[in-house]
Amino acid sequence: MQLMTWTLSRFGSRFNLLMEPYRRRVMHSAVGRFLDQPMELMVGLVQPDGEERVMPFCSEGRLFYNCEQFERVNSVTYRGLCEKYRLRFEFNIHSVFYPQEEALCTIPAFYLEMRANPVDRIRWRQRFEKLPEKVRLFIRLRRPDTRITIHDEAGDAAHGHGGIELDYKATMRPKRDAEAMLSDEPAVNEGEDVWSVACRERIVSLNPGVEAHPAGDGLVIDLPVSEADSGIKWRLVWGAHVDEPILHLRSRDESTREARFKYTRRWADLDAVMKDAIANRDQRLIQSRHFEKLIDVAALTASQRHLICQSFQSFNSNTWWCGVGDQDEWFSVWEGSSFLHSVVDVEYNHALFYLTFWPRLLAMLLDQWAQGTRRHSESGGAVLAHDLGHGAAPAVHSVTHPMEVEENANFVIMLQAYTRWTGDLPVLESKRDLVQDLARYLAWTDQDQSGFPSTGLVNSLTEPSATVRYAPKQTYLAIKRAAALGAAADLLRILDLSGEAQPYDEMAEDAVRKIEKAAWLGDHFAVAADPAAPGLTSAQSNPLTTADKMPGWDAYSIHSINGLLLPIMVGRSLSFDPEHLRGDLISGTREAMSRYGCGHSSVEPENVWISQNLWRDCLGHYLGLNWPALLCGRYWDLQVMSNTHEQSFGYIDTYTCNALCFYPRGVSSMGYFLAQPRLTVDRLAPGGPEIRVNPDPSIPQRWPLFPLADWAIGRIPICVVDHKGNISIEAEIDPIKIGADEPSLKIG
Repeated sequence: MQLMTWTLSRFGSRFNLLMEPYRRRVMHSAVGRFLDQPMELMVGLVQPDGEERVMPFCSEGRLFYNCEQFERVNSVTYRGLCEKYRLRFEFNIHSVFYPQEEALCTIPAFYLEMRANPVDRIRWRQRFEKLPEKVRLFIRLRRPDTRITIHDEAGDAAHGHGGIELDYKATMRPKRDAEAMLSDEPAVNEGEDVWSVACRERIVSLNPGVEAHPAGDGLVIDLPVSEADSGIKWRLVWGAHVDEPILHLRSRDESTREARFKYTRRWADLDAVMKDAIANRDQRLIQSRHFEKLIDVAALTASQRHLICQSFQSFNSNTWWCGVGDQDEWFSVWEGSSFLHSVVDVEYNHALFYLTFWPRLLAMLLDQWAQGTRRHSESGGAVLAHDLGHGAAPAVHSVTHPMEVEENANFVIMLQAYTRWTGDLPVLESKRDLVQDLARYLAWTDQDQSGFPSTGLVNSLTEPSATVRYAPKQTYLAIKRAAALGAAADLLRILDLSGEAQPYDEMAEDAVRKIEKAAWLGDHFAVAADPAAPGLTSAQSNPLTTADKMPGWDAYSIHSINGLLLPIMVGRSLSFDPEHLRGDLISGTREAMSRYGCGHSSVEPENVWISQNLWRDCLGHYLGLNWPALLCGRYWDLQVMSNTHEQSFGYIDTYTCNALCFYPRGVSSMGYFLAQPRLTVDRLAPGGPEIRVNPDPSIPQRWPLFPLADWAIGRIPICVVDHKGNISIEAEIDPIKIGADEPSLKIG
């Protein structure tokens, strides 16, 4: 496909390469995106006539002809042609990942490969120079404020057959790319800690016969020109290590704990990283490529596949997996260009990734959020913090305006989904009191008994119209609140607290009836059930409208039933009219559509959030709609536009109304692996675990059922629909029911 900005990163370990071909550079750092520096990466070959041909990651040298890239979920391959000699050069970077294999996923190392192959023809060119038997390949680096040392034949387990050493300091103050962000806002808050850490890196050759490049900034090797399937490649390993605190975690009592990359517990120094990366290279690549092939086997459209590959690496680049002291650990995800750690509403979308591949990470986040609540005296309950802090010195709850209803609801809904999806009761049992506290607050917010919250109304939909974000009687928050009250009742019953659960059951049922009556307008739910505008203010108490009615109160929106996806995935739902739910999605999608997906409402169709479109698509599949996957081409168009020529935003969630770039939230696309086969999992069902798939039988397809995999032995069940519409399960582990399960649509 076309060249475009592409991210490759190590999961939780933040070793990052941002490939920017149109700027002819790589943004690079051992501590990750927004803490990186521009680097010239010169990779290519020397033609027999002495001319160096390069990939577009450096300012010098002649570019290969017809440069292009091909991605898979863990890797990217760059390809270019020497049109004079009938040669094709390939450069592959692989960032290994295999679910729930912590050592494999977190080792701060990339695997590189280069090769040169002959091609039969290049366009209509007919005259070629003689095909050489071998060519000289090279890798060279230039990076500001970095000491680069070249070693010829070293021949040991940590240094391979020669290598390149990099030593530099990284300042732990995240910075935005000013030319991309066009932002006048400071990247970090005044008074935040700023310090530097020492970074060491090494690139080593696994092939013998390397030499120092004459310029003294890299390595060269003579390699035979061979057929693509010959296996003759230049194999290299690029590792990093940072053995200093990279986060200062600040508590409410103003104490600070230092956090190091968790990988330092396993690999004490760069030599240890390199020895392990080299010794286990083949096995790790086998596992990682197996994971890639599982992604490839799924019945995804080309746009879905592109988006999954791109957004997964963007998510990786925002992850932090740290050790605190001798035993504790910290896992968080930066919210891209905002630098906020583990924003609850963002992780609500990421839950689709955690439930698909690594539920323990969601459990860690639930534990960390639970420590950041504050008491709410009026309700007798508690309010959850919006996030875990900001920048490299995070302190709980950095956002200036809380989103009390939304974040409380998000937490309870995620806890329900985690508990029923995994059957893991200790995580819930440790939050027995917290569930009741959060539910008390949610119950209290409906102060006029309308079924809608009347306080704590700011939601997470940044920069939409005032009506969408601040309106009284918001349908979006009302339905999410009702879902959370139902989830709280369900969790309390699991905890054998049926007496405490009953009131929340009744509140949720009552809210559903009132929402249906007040907000349903015949073919969609209104953005707000009451058009009256008095009192509509922002979080900063600024008046937002002087009209008698809120503009867009009756608009179409794709957000209204957002709160129902996770409960449906675990076989729980509310007693909404199913036809109203389907009708709302169909009508909202039709009326809010723009070139790049649906906007916040039909009043602002170009104010697009891709992650919320992905969430709507997944919900649509679970509700029996089969068209949502066809919309992904629009989302991919936005990514291509935003990462070619002068644009370089990585995965971007928004159009020009916002700048949520290099963003993690697109990993919601992993929800396609759940939603298209319509997988539901309830391991706490009364008669034993209830697992069901219900794919569309009219389309031949294969879906790896990742949440049911035994990753340790590499056994992954596959849901198969054959050409006759027969549905079967290959490599079944858990008993799986096939076909529709007409939901009771009861809360509990």
